[in-house]
Amino acid sequence: MSDIGLLGSIYEQLRSYADKLDHALIGLRDPQPEVAQRARAEIVGLLHEITNKDSMDPTSRLVTAILKQGLPTIAGQGLSLCVSLRKALEQRPPTSLEMSQLELVALTLDKECSSTLARIKGKR
Repeated sequence: MSDIGLLGSIYEQLRSYADKLDHALIGLRDPQPEVAQRARAEIVGLLHEITNKDSMDPTSRLVTAILKQGLPTIAGQGLSLCVSLRKALEQRPPTSLEMSQLELVALTLDKECSSTLARIKGKR
């Protein structure tokens, strides 16, 4: 596979994961309790995938690697932030601080998507 093909595949996988997280974050703010609950369950599932050390899913492993690298510089916590967010959301709706932290996770993935797209276009 060419570098462009490989980067395109990586971008597609990252974008898909980032879009799922972004969509769920929007749902989490929905005033309808059932919509917010489904979104919370979706986020818990996504966070479980990336914090599962036994996962063999290549997309989850890629996202895990990106967050391990990107979150320490942003949140100072790395993947432990994702673990604590998952545990909290399993029990209750997020606090405003946790919403901000979830947005940092989403931002980290969005930045990597942008960086990968720039490499595909030959700008990096």
